[in-house]
Amino acid sequence: MKIRTGLVIGTVLSLGLVSGCGGGDSDAETGTEASGSPKSSASATADGRPVYEGGAIPGLAAKPAWSLAKKDGEENVCAGEATFDSEHRIAGTERDGVCQVGDAFLLVQDLSAPVDESETETQTAHFVAHLYDAATGEERKTFTVKCDYDPTGGTAPEPRAHVQVGEWKDGSPAVLIRTCENTEASGLKAATVKTVYTMYDASGAELGSSALTGEENSDLPVVRGHVKMPDGSTFAPIGGGEDLVLDSYLADKDIFGTGQGYVDNDHGIYTPLRLIDRTTGKSVWKTGDDLAPPTELNDIDGDFEDGDRYLFPLRGDQATLIWSPLGKGDELITTVDLPTGRTVAVGPAVTVTLAATDMAKIVVSPDGRTAVANFGEGALAWNTQTGAELWRQEADDKDIDPLMITPGGVLYATLDESEDATLAVGSKELLDMIPDGVEIPEGFTSDGYTLVETTDGFFAFEAEKA
Repeated sequence: MKIRTGLVIGTVLSLGLVSGCGGGDSDAETGTEASGSPKSSASATADGRPVYEGGAIPGLAAKPAWSLAKKDGEENVCAGEATFDSEHRIAGTERDGVCQVGDAFLLVQDLSAPVDESETETQTAHFVAHLYDAATGEERKTFTVKCDYDPTGGTAPEPRAHVQVGEWKDGSPAVLIRTCENTEASGLKAATVKTVYTMYDASGAELGSSALTGEENSDLPVVRGHVKMPDGSTFAPIGGGEDLVLDSYLADKDIFGTGQGYVDNDHGIYTPLRLIDRTTGKSVWKTGDDLAPPTELNDIDGDFEDGDRYLFPLRGDQATLIWSPLGKGDELITTVDLPTGRTVAVGPAVTVTLAATDMAKIVVSPDGRTAVANFGEGALAWNTQTGAELWRQEADDKDIDPLMITPGGVLYATLDESEDATLAVGSKELLDMIPDGVEIPEGFTSDGYTLVETTDGFFAFEAEKA
């Protein structure tokens, strides 16, 4: 039997509050935000929950805090990303999965029946999302979405297009549920397409809801509690309020800070970096006039000649600002306070041999106090609040490519592009090598848990302290 996809014509959402862990009734795929182990046990506890008997996973506790069993015959996916732009995505780009939302996990079941290719009758897509307390496995809330669709044209509804993880207006993690209340044409009445965007916090409490009419408004990105409208510059607040309108060249910029945040308006060498408030579109500060280069730049190569600056996110309302003197070899790492432009800390100097400094990936600890990066000449770790260098890759070390820092202070890294390991982020001490076949966690909840998926179920592990 071949599977047919089709056009959505209607959705119904039901909500339920459920207590308990929900053992055998919930499953999902952890997607890019999950970790994994190739082994598990088919055995189960008295209440039907699977028992993990795979190998130890470096960086995680020896035993899982709780587990969920899988059901046969059900397709399970992780929630999608609320900011995903299906209209302007690069060809072949798929929706990434995100499991964690604040201190909870969001797992989605696809309970839709398969549809034969020759089917012409209206079909129903059926999704059930479960919001679990990350530490205990208690189910905080369920979301049931049923979408009627025409199987003769278009694409069938996808779980990750209707159940997503995003951010609320203050920048806090939130659940996004997209439903459609569409009607078919009847008599003199034309068909209507209405999409309802509803957001919930990590506890399951509703934050706000808005309905938009028109097929062009059915699958729009949601950025910090605002629906990004088709013009690309207007952001409509979920739950009502005044639209946020940005200049087109700022609308797609990376967002820094809390609330609606800030974007940088950097036009390159010889021009200052300006920080723009997204709510007003006005300049908050700019380098040169409001934020002078650190005097430490003169200690690197003598007299400072203005060059370029690069802004990277940290946590809260802070960011990493790297100063790159014109024609000089070393660049200087600093931490800045976004609302004021104040330099919080002046960090170490670094030689950048990447094609461009903004190609660097800076890995930041959950508390924002420690950062690690490899700018092409080896990895470097520093304290973002004091500027103190914690360690630097030695000439005889394997090349360290930092991947992520756990809440317990463990750094996952790739060594010489061939093997993975865990290091103590504060000292570079090698803790353990990652066995072949074990996936490295890509995300943790705010209270320090990640999910491991096996063929038998899902296992919530707490981050181990270094």
